Formats: sequence, structure tokens, C-alpha cells
Amino acid sequence: MKQVSNVVLAVITGLIVIVAILAAIFANRDQTARWAPDSPEATVQSYVQAVVDQNYPAALRHLDPALACNVSHFEQSYYPQDTAISFFQANVDGDRATVAVEIGSYGEPFFDTFVHQEQFELIQAEGDWLITGSPWPVYICAGML
Repeated sequence: MKQVSNVVLAVITGLIVIVAILAAIFANRDQTARWAPDSPEATVQSYVQAVVDQNYPAALRHLDPALACNVSHFEQSYYPQDTAISFFQANVDGDRATVAVEIGSYGEPFFDTFVHQEQFELIQAEGDWLITGSPWPVYICAGML
């Protein structure tokens, strides 16, 4: 009987440790990085936040007008409301930049969680960085250049 109690105690302790580790991971993901306002990273961060907030006019201001995206493109796209972003790296080469990010949905632990990588291509026009190419989540308007 004592051996069964020890196994149950070990399982409960293991579950508590796992929950603590998951809580630490998810707490770290909630930290918002601050980038220089005129940086490609800040542009991508503002764009993703505008999309998640469903402020599509603000999101459009971060896109290259040559993409011909509009609000209806955003309304037709899908993304979870609990979307979060983590930055991997940014490469700037003159008036072009690439920002690699991880976009994910961090709902309930063990349920509805997904993570994928996206790469945003940006160009600099009149001092501002604009997202071009095939931007998440409005792939439908890409290719209209």
C-alpha cells in the first residue's frame, strides 16, 4: 500500500513541475519587446498587433500600397484571436529588410496551441518601412505587384 502512495505522490509532483514549467514559458511569451520606432521589427510588431486587434486600416498603413490589399482581404483571412509574436532575427540590407518571426496561438495549455514561422519582407520608402511580398495573414492580396 505504501508503494502505491509513493507512485501517486510522484505522479502528482511530476504534474505540478510540468504545470510550473509551462506557466514560466507562457509568462515569458507575454513580454513585449520594444524596438526603435523606425525599425523593421517595430513595423512588423505594429502590423501584427493591428491585425490581432482587428484594426485593419492601421494594418494597411504598414503594407506596401503596391500590394493592393484592402480591409476585405483581412476580413477573409483567418488567425486566432490569441495570436502572439516572437522575433527570431532581422536582416537589413540598405532599403530592404527581412524579419523572421514565430507566430502562434497560445490558448489553453495542451489545447488549440500552434506555432509557425513567418518571414516578412520590407522595403523602405520615404523613411518608413513597409511590408511587401506575401504578408501574413493576407496572402490572398500578394502577387498583385
